[in-house]
Amino acid sequence: MATHPISIDSAGGEYMETVLVIAWAAKSGDPVKAGDLIVTVETAKAATEIEADRDGWLADIYFTEGQEAPVGAVLGTIADEKPVAGHAAPAATTATADPLSATDAPAPSRQSGTRAIASPLARRLAAAAGLDLSTVSGTGPRGRIKKRDIDAALAGRPDRSGGIQTEPTESPASHVATPATARRTAPAVLIHGFGADRSVWRQVVPLLEPDVTTVSLDLPGHGAEAARSAKSIEEIAFALSDQLEAMGVRDAHLVGHSLGGAAALALTRIGRLTVRSVTLLAPGGLGPEINAGFIAGLARSTTVQALERWLAVMVGDPRTLPAGYAQAALRQMEKNGNRDVLASMAEALFPDGTQGFDLTPALAELGVPTRLVWGKLDRVAPAAHAARAPGFAAVHLLDGVGHVPQIEAPALTARLIAETVRSCG
Repeated sequence: MATHPISIDSAGGEYMETVLVIAWAAKSGDPVKAGDLIVTVETAKAATEIEADRDGWLADIYFTEGQEAPVGAVLGTIADEKPVAGHAAPAATTATADPLSATDAPAPSRQSGTRAIASPLARRLAAAAGLDLSTVSGTGPRGRIKKRDIDAALAGRPDRSGGIQTEPTESPASHVATPATARRTAPAVLIHGFGADRSVWRQVVPLLEPDVTTVSLDLPGHGAEAARSAKSIEEIAFALSDQLEAMGVRDAHLVGHSLGGAAALALTRIGRLTVRSVTLLAPGGLGPEINAGFIAGLARSTTVQALERWLAVMVGDPRTLPAGYAQAALRQMEKNGNRDVLASMAEALFPDGTQGFDLTPALAELGVPTRLVWGKLDRVAPAAHAARAPGFAAVHLLDGVGHVPQIEAPALTARLIAETVRSCG
């Protein structure tokens, strides 16, 4: 009986070490269909639903509800055939069954020197505040440390004058951080390209170095921002700036792909964000040429077959696209109901088949470490546009890669992002 893994590598592009299994939508032995909700897990900020990628039967459940699972771990399996009676799923490898529910179970005591279990958001907040996680008691399932626990710990931490801080405070000059501090606390803000969403970074984020934290944004008209349109690159930049301000992000390393690269450059000109470094993957805005057919095809495709053909244009080798990528992308577009919004944005941003914005002056004005990454086989935005990069910018032209290095060469992409971040100090 052939089985296929159910796992999660990242969610929304956020850097994660673990996820918490919240609920299984089926029992072992139940039939499932491609697209069915199969398990819900909790990440740093929200619940993430994992859908079945094929028809079959839920065979194994390795992590039960309330258990913590490492990112990349196999949560369960889907079988091609109905499991025979008596088929038993192996026990989870990182946690043992507990007769108490996850919410009723007492938090296990943590021995000195062991690694605290904490959500990625809690880790980022603790690192930014210089708070030792081993001193924090977690109130989540199995003692997991969450944002509320960090807030509580900071509220009761003595300040330098010997008093008690009633709430976290910020230095008036905190936006002017030293390079070393910026590298530890400023996140890498990941901005996807046209027709994608923030999940496009899922292969890159787990490969980044542990001290590179990430925040992934959705462009207007895409993903969680599907209902919000934009008619100019400046409008997109202000929408992203609003998102970052709402998150409390005041300084960042910008990483943008394609239209997201143009948006990153536009962000640097607004002045509402302290930019530490810029990494651009096949960015828009460096020349008028654009594959207008590809843009229109992404926005208008209504069948998996049509979308597959257009997606093949964006890669050097179609075999690098994950299995079921077109089906998942089309399902997401139908779920978001943003096809008309994308078509409208395409017409406004790429009038008459050209790029309707020029970001070369913004690129030339940058005074921070800057890196451009471009696939030599790019059939969407010509790699020749990289020649317009200023002399201070590092330029990497990748053999055998098309328009999406984050999908075609995720390990190298992660390495180049990390090198740009490290170059700040």
